[in-house]
Amino acid sequence: MKILLITDHHSPCGGGAEKHFFTLKELLKNQSNTEVFSLGFGSEPMIGDDFIILKETSSKILRQWWRMFLNPTKYWQLRRIIKRIHPDIIHLHNIKKYTPALLKATQGYPILQTVHDFGSLCPTQWNVHQDLQPCQTGWSFRCVWQHRRNYSFIAYLALLLSFIRMKKLLKKSVTQFIAPSPLLTHYLEKNHFHPATFIFPFNVPYILTHSQPKRNHFLYLGQLEKQKGIFILLQEFYYALQKNPDLILTIAGNGSQEKILKEKARQFNIENNIHFLNWQKNPFELYENCSAIIFPSLGLESFGLVIIEAMAQARAVIGSNRGPTPWLVEHEKTGLLFDPLKKGDLATQLLKLSESPVLAETLGKNAFEKANKFPKNSEILAQIMAKYREAILLSP
Repeated sequence: MKILLITDHHSPCGGGAEKHFFTLKELLKNQSNTEVFSLGFGSEPMIGDDFIILKETSSKILRQWWRMFLNPTKYWQLRRIIKRIHPDIIHLHNIKKYTPALLKATQGYPILQTVHDFGSLCPTQWNVHQDLQPCQTGWSFRCVWQHRRNYSFIAYLALLLSFIRMKKLLKKSVTQFIAPSPLLTHYLEKNHFHPATFIFPFNVPYILTHSQPKRNHFLYLGQLEKQKGIFILLQEFYYALQKNPDLILTIAGNGSQEKILKEKARQFNIENNIHFLNWQKNPFELYENCSAIIFPSLGLESFGLVIIEAMAQARAVIGSNRGPTPWLVEHEKTGLLFDPLKKGDLATQLLKLSESPVLAETLGKNAFEKANKFPKNSEILAQIMAKYREAILLSP
C-alpha cells in the first residue's frame, strides 16, 4: 500500500497535530508492504527521500486569499507531485493553506482526514461565543455573529467566507473523517461530516522515573496563543503568588503572544517566579521537574496531547473544565478541573497542590494508572490501517 500524508506545517517542531503526524509516519514506515510519503508547506522548499515541502507565501493577506480561492501555480505543483507518487490512499491532516488547490489536486484518490481542531466547525477555531462559553452546536447561521469574538467586521467576514468554502470542499472531497476524541466526533457528525470515527491519538513512550513531584513547581507546555488561556494562567498565577510567594511556573513554547506575555509578567513584577523556555522537542525532563502541568485552554481543544504526556509521567493535570479535558482528567482523582471564566478558580487549584505534596503525588499515580489503560500505538495504527483498506475498497 502506498500512502501519502499531507499537512500544512511540515515540521516536527509544533504541537500535538504535528507530533501525531510524524508519529504516524514513523509507525507506517515500519509496516511491511507499505510505502509512505509526506507532503506539506514551509518557509523554504525542500525535497527528501520520502517527503516534499513546498514554499508558502509569507504574506498573511495572501495566505487568507488562497484559503478561499484556487492558486493555479500551487494546484499544478501539487497535482504533478501527487500523480508522480500515485498513492493508493491520501491521508489529510491540517490543510488550512491553499485548501482549494490542494483538494482539487487530490481528486480521484481515496481521501481520509484526521481533524485536529475545531477549524472545520468554527471560523475562528475556538468554537466559543462572545461570552467565551462553548458553542454547543458548532457555527451555524443562528449564531453567526456569536463566533466573531474580537475580529473586525472585515476580518471576520473574510474568515467566514473561507470557512464556509472549506467546509463545503471538505464534505465533497473527503470520504472519511477521523477525530481524536468522542466530543469532536460528536460535533463532526452533528455538522454532517460523515462518516466520522473516533480513534485515540498516538501515545508517547512511558518513561516513568519514579521521581517525586517537585513541590511548588508548575508547568505550561504549548503554544503561546490567546485561545490556549495563557493570559488567564498568568493572572491566576499572580493571584496564587499573593498567598504563596514560593511558587514557580515554567512556560515552554512559542507563539504570537510571547512578547506580550513576557511584558505582562514584568508588569506584575513576577519575573523571578516564571521561567520562559522555547519549544521543547523532548519535554520529559520538564514533566519530571514539576508537581503538575496546567492546561488552561479557553477555546475547545480536539484532545490535548500534553495531558496524556503528563499522565504518562505520573504528573497531575490542572485543566480547564471544557472540551475533552473532563473526559481525560477526573477531578480530584487524576487531576483538578477549574472554570477558566471564574476568577480565582485556577489559583485555588494551584494552591491546593502546593499545600499538599501528598495530593499531587496521589493524583499523579492515579493519572499514570489511567494512562496505562489507554489504547497502545499498535492498536491505534491497526484502526487507521483498517480505515485505509475500507476507503480503498469503497473508492470507485
